[in-house]
Amino acid sequence: MWKYFGVFCNVLTVLLGGSLGLLLRARAKRAAAAPTGGASALPPREKLPEVMMVCLGFCTIFAAASGLMGVEDGVQALICVGSMAVGVLIGWALRIDDRLNRLGDTFLERFAKDGASGRSNPAEGVVTATLLFCIGSMTFLGSFESAANPAGALDLNCHTTLLIKSMLDFVSSTCLAVTFGASVLASAACVLVFQGLLVLLASSIQPFLEQIAVMPIIGCVGSLILLAIALNLLGIKKIKTADYLPALFLPILICWLIS
Repeated sequence: MWKYFGVFCNVLTVLLGGSLGLLLRARAKRAAAAPTGGASALPPREKLPEVMMVCLGFCTIFAAASGLMGVEDGVQALICVGSMAVGVLIGWALRIDDRLNRLGDTFLERFAKDGASGRSNPAEGVVTATLLFCIGSMTFLGSFESAANPAGALDLNCHTTLLIKSMLDFVSSTCLAVTFGASVLASAACVLVFQGLLVLLASSIQPFLEQIAVMPIIGCVGSLILLAIALNLLGIKKIKTADYLPALFLPILICWLIS
């Protein structure tokens, strides 16, 4: 059951963030109805979601740096570099990131038909939140890491990525709930099912992964992808991180062939 600790934390943060967003939504409506006072002596503050995203970007860099030390020799480092290079070529050729974004746009267009008539469409909030929380490199990377948690004990090192993702989703769910309302809370069920199935799938092949000693390399590749995500959060460089997803699976093929 400890393998699903990161998933449960992610679901909880979505619920907490969505609930906070509902409170802020109600407060914003009251503030809009209240008469405005005089000019404030202080300049406008930065938006809290932007501040939190930058902070989480730095935390993600720290998590990535700690994971980069998992390789044990030059051969593993070479496999890691080769997997990244070939993986991004595959992702670029298949346009994985663009196709995932198009998939999300397609769902939104289908469920947001009532938006033009001015009515609130609860399905739009659920779909938007689910796509944001479930489609991304951190979801797949975190699920593989969580599956490595040994039975009978909690190892937080195996849930680092999903815990960071949980904090990101807390901020995101807060912002989405302000916009879409309570429908965002329903996306927590989608997170539970989707990520839970990914962890279950990863757990089923875990013995094979340990047999070919590929987990340190997958961890290193995942840390490099985390670093790319951190650059996105900090606004330094826009990177299509989903294009790097094939790099997570190439080390399995290479180590299997070598072994």
